[in-house]
Amino acid sequence: MLRCLLAVLACALTLSPALAVQDTPAPEAAATEIITVRAERSGPQLWRISHPEQAGEVYVFITIPWLPASLEWNERPVASVLEEAGEVLTEFEVNAGAVSTTRMAAMMLRTVTFNRSRLMMPRGITLADRVGDELAAEFYEAAAIAEERDERRRALRRAARRGDGELTADDVLEEPEQSALAARLASLEPGRMHPFFQAMNLIGKAAQSVDLQGSSAIESRVTRLARRNRVPVRAVQSYDLAVSDISALMRSVQDFSRETNETCISEAVTFARSELPTAWMAAQAWARGDVDTLRGFSGRRTGLDCQRAMEGEMGGLRTFGGATTADIDYPGIWAQAIGSSIAGGGVTLAIVGAAGWLAEDGIQARLAAAGYVVEGP
Repeated sequence: MLRCLLAVLACALTLSPALAVQDTPAPEAAATEIITVRAERSGPQLWRISHPEQAGEVYVFITIPWLPASLEWNERPVASVLEEAGEVLTEFEVNAGAVSTTRMAAMMLRTVTFNRSRLMMPRGITLADRVGDELAAEFYEAAAIAEERDERRRALRRAARRGDGELTADDVLEEPEQSALAARLASLEPGRMHPFFQAMNLIGKAAQSVDLQGSSAIESRVTRLARRNRVPVRAVQSYDLAVSDISALMRSVQDFSRETNETCISEAVTFARSELPTAWMAAQAWARGDVDTLRGFSGRRTGLDCQRAMEGEMGGLRTFGGATTADIDYPGIWAQAIGSSIAGGGVTLAIVGAAGWLAEDGIQARLAAAGYVVEGP
């Protein structure tokens, strides 16, 4: 859900698209396995949902928050479904009330171009002033590690292209040498952007440093395939933000409490320092079509504390269609949408988050309890 806010607050800043990554530890075998990063991997298999008394069928394609950036994804199974599909279901869309998408983009461009100071902390104010010396120091160390790791990733990628070996998990996830890290940290320029934007930027850089990209890249590719086949795309959740003044929205971000700033910065540091290996291994499992391993990563989502703290500070924007994110029944919404598609007949493709799909009490469980047949890997 955080992408809803990012779409309004930060789409012009090339920020990370998601802060929600799984925090369930990987199975022990996966943590020690050397995984070779290859150019082409199969990607996840599809699930087929049907009902004994109804004619329709839904094929489910799962995504996770972070995917390999270098993935040459095998789109043939999805393309095959789209040849017969009458509709594609996606997770959400954001409505800006009476403001059109074009006008929203224009307002954001003007705000970022002419009022960039709204994204910045006042002159003379540092990150430490907003979140404390200790947390600020942890943030800068995490940023330096991400920068150093990203430089090494680019060098390893160039070597792999020359045929000088292949990238492994050890290569990608290895901690930088202390001497290189100290030099990087000494040359790091403290940012002036608001803590929220600095947090999002760190998440994006940390993901990039291990060759990860947000799942929106694959989702966009699937929806492009759908439109190429003239298959309509419909979101199962719609959020009304009713934004008419982007500048006012930016000002509200400047008024975030110290507690909210600390929450967002702390979660970014945790992702960059502790959760990145888990996100990387989950991405490799997704790319291999390894559903059993993915189930080990499908526990409770993290990265939601910043989002919920923001909801409590942003007035009318704290609601999404009248409910906070904590109130939204994600599995229930999807189960109802899939059930309606099956009742309507024909073939439907659904792009569903793996956490909600694979969880023991998630969407599959709701469908099975309602008498639907779930077939899959």
